Amino acid sequence: MTHRHPKTGEELPMPLDELEKLADHYDTHDIAAEMEEGEWVEPRPMATTSLRLPVEVIERLKEEASREGVRYTALIRTLLERHVKGMDVELVDIRDRLERIERELKRDPAA
Repeated sequence: MTHRHPKTGEELPMPLDELEKLADHYDTHDIAAEMEEGEWVEPRPMATTSLRLPVEVIERLKEEASREGVRYTALIRTLLERHVKGMDVELVDIRDRLERIERELKRDPAA
């Protein structure tokens, strides 16, 4: 089932009310102890490139990006990354992280 933000139409990994509960949890709970076990990961280095595309392709990319609530350049990068990886790895990673957070919330008696 696809969940969309009511104002932006952005695709959400779960219903908005569940995301708001997660946000409330992190606004009201100290997770410093959990974070101590983690490690800092430097962001991926990026390089700028120029890409010539037909105008109609750019226009369609802009339309799709607008529906998703992102810039069209971000959409192009996401599409290229997915192609290179051979699957939608980023979305899978986000869903895995959200599932772990949900499991932790269910274990927390204060939640």
